[in-house]
Amino acid sequence: MDNVKVGFIGAGGNASGHMEQVNGIEGAKIVAVCDVMKERADERASEYEAKAYADYRAMLDQVEMDALYVSVPPFAHTEAELIAAEKGVHLFVEKPVALTLEKALEINRAIEQAGVLSCVGYQLRYGDTVDRAKQFLQGRTIAMVTCNRWGGLPPTPWWKVMAKSGGQLVEQTTHNVDMMRCLAGEIVEVYANYALRTLTDVEGLDVPDVGAISFRFENGAIGSLTTSCALTQGGGTGDLNILVKDAVLKWAVESISADPGEYPELEAEVAPSPSIDAVFIEAVKTGDGSKIRSPYSDALRSLDVTLAANRSAREGKPVQTYYAASKG
Repeated sequence: MDNVKVGFIGAGGNASGHMEQVNGIEGAKIVAVCDVMKERADERASEYEAKAYADYRAMLDQVEMDALYVSVPPFAHTEAELIAAEKGVHLFVEKPVALTLEKALEINRAIEQAGVLSCVGYQLRYGDTVDRAKQFLQGRTIAMVTCNRWGGLPPTPWWKVMAKSGGQLVEQTTHNVDMMRCLAGEIVEVYANYALRTLTDVEGLDVPDVGAISFRFENGAIGSLTTSCALTQGGGTGDLNILVKDAVLKWAVESISADPGEYPELEAEVAPSPSIDAVFIEAVKTGDGSKIRSPYSDALRSLDVTLAANRSAREGKPVQTYYAASKG
């Protein structure tokens, strides 16, 4: 395939960033943009000489496309992916892929039955530091993984409603959970505690502003993660540390190190991360999805972990992930 015709559902900030990337890829053409705010769809579509829609069903029915980006809030993942897959359209889906595991599994079945390519927006997986971390960990026994994600409260109205966003762990900290899985393996059990401590004055907010989660990995390692959206005046932190015998691997997108000791293989200059959009479009062009590091079937496991944590916090007890339960 020489020319890839691309449609977009969602025209907000996240989608606009992907549009800019896709527009810069030779052989890719944005042909349609849909958004529930028609004026926003009109504005984005006019930039790329594409058709604008407010109804994705009409767009998918009327516009021929090879690939579709679905960049919508968690609660809005409903039928678009199912319709697109049935039409043989390859899918780029932003995280989190759904608000319920039932919907994610339904979409995943549709993707597999249609045989279309899929890619989920876990762009952190594509960094040079990920490859170095995996190489460092190869042959070493992982004992423990720790991670912290502390930041502020996004201004989007739906984000502060648990029934629409799933909370910070599902909507934002999913990136951190995904990297824990990527580097340390599958998570089989979670035990979460949440609280709303500092943002009680925010009108309409019912998501917890702090959370602490313990994990048990399939390989026997244990882990912990803390997450908070309490820092409304800026600042924050993000870290991921992996403990092995006699060393701690410290991972970040643009840096990686281990101590104590010297590890030359980790200390070379970090190469720029490839564009996840370029990876996806090339996969559609060639039909080869081997370079996609976050297909839908894998991404739903990160959703699985975060939804299990939400359930654990509600029930006050450890919860087995669907992944673990399905393996018996």
